[in-house]
Amino acid sequence: MEEIDTFDRRILALMEEDSRRTGERLSEEVGLSPAACLRRLQRLRKIGAIEREVAIVSDAFKRAPTTQIIVLLTITRHNPKRIETLTTKLARFDAVQRIFSVTGDEDIVIIMAYRSMEEFADFADAHFYEPPVEGFQSLVVLKEFS
Repeated sequence: MEEIDTFDRRILALMEEDSRRTGERLSEEVGLSPAACLRRLQRLRKIGAIEREVAIVSDAFKRAPTTQIIVLLTITRHNPKRIETLTTKLARFDAVQRIFSVTGDEDIVIIMAYRSMEEFADFADAHFYEPPVEGFQSLVVLKEFS
């Protein structure tokens, strides 16, 4: 294990309180130049004194209630290029968790998560009523079994 001194310990204590401190702010609190603080911080990360830096999420945003929706899409004139273009576009949205190309009456299955049905309805209005989508069906997940 590498040696650390009192400056390193102070940097670790301050970073443990708030890891978003700038080098300038850290230097004011530790008594070293910003460059020296940043070099020490990089070294502390490298030697494993700082394992990782995390965000502490506000309770108001934790485990926000979500409604999971399974969407079955039918595509006009089953064309691989059209499906690829559509799925690439849809995959960019945070609410889209998974996209599957499937056999059967539908062409694509999408697993989505929203905080409300109203949010989903707005998304559906914007994306599921234009070509190449011929039609869609949505299934709301009532309960998930492990």
